[in-house]
Amino acid sequence: MKPIKKKVTALSKACVSPSISFVDPSQYSNLLGTRQNLFSLINPVSFKYSLKTSFLAIESFIKNKYSFIFIVNISNQMLFNKFYQICKNKNITLLKSSETSAGFLTNKPKVKTAIITLFLDSHKIELIQKESLLINIPLISFNDLSANKFSSSIFVSGHYNSFIVQNFILTLLSVCLEQKYE
Repeated sequence: MKPIKKKVTALSKACVSPSISFVDPSQYSNLLGTRQNLFSLINPVSFKYSLKTSFLAIESFIKNKYSFIFIVNISNQMLFNKFYQICKNKNITLLKSSETSAGFLTNKPKVKTAIITLFLDSHKIELIQKESLLINIPLISFNDLSANKFSSSIFVSGHYNSFIVQNFILTLLSVCLEQKYE
């Protein structure tokens, strides 16, 4: 039994991400290392720190009565429908990544608004960053290591391709949005 516990402990201290060839140079500080161009290891300490920081920022936005615009790329229909219902009940704008193009924020309210992107590719992040910078809206991104970490106000880099990880992030966001603050 002891070897199994040691293996589990060792595995819990690393997060796996795609090959280094897909990693943006601004993200190198978040890596522990690479293995023969097959995968990279994400530093779990930096991941936990950025995850905690992002949820503290979201909590602060909720306390200050900000409205949110979520822009998502969720391939699993069940997860999307679950998150859509939560956003609909809270009167939060939810856009699919395919619904965004240049100038998509021109008709959206700009006062006390924050944009949160979930699981988008680096090209969509660049477009949304340009739009949010033009009208001075904070941007929080949950994306993989292929995007530039300086493309957002707060960037949570990770490997969000699996159902379990996407479900985890969406559940944390749902719980955060359901909190009642005075």
